[in-house]
Amino acid sequence: MKTLAIEKVQSCRHYGTMDFVISGRSLLKEIERREYDYIPRLGSDFSPTDIGLREELLLEKTGYLSSGRVALYICKCGDYECGVISTKIFREGNHIIWSDFGYENECDKEFLLFDRIGPFRFEEKKYRQIVLDINKSD
Repeated sequence: MKTLAIEKVQSCRHYGTMDFVISGRSLLKEIERREYDYIPRLGSDFSPTDIGLREELLLEKTGYLSSGRVALYICKCGDYECGVISTKIFREGNHIIWSDFGYENECDKEFLLFDRIGPFRFEEKKYRQIVLDINKSD
């Protein structure tokens, strides 16, 4: 079982960015190691949290992607058609699972599945509380 946290991280490309930290490891830093320069939808010192993200993470709303996946990171221009880093999120018993991380591009319908990221299994009650606490001041 993995733990999820939302923390401010300083990466090589983004200063003061909120990120998903899974069992102590920044997901953004893993994405950057793969040479993708995308920003988290969680927001930063320069951009607000995408307000639809909470509902997508809690499986209360379908996201913007035609694939049904949840975009965690988006092109700096903010356009989903440019490309996103996404994951499949689903409920299994009392757990929330993130799996099949990859890059997708709505414009060209391009998809590239990443290896060695996930799947991550979170205890639903703890996961839900973390997600509900995302930028409560918004």
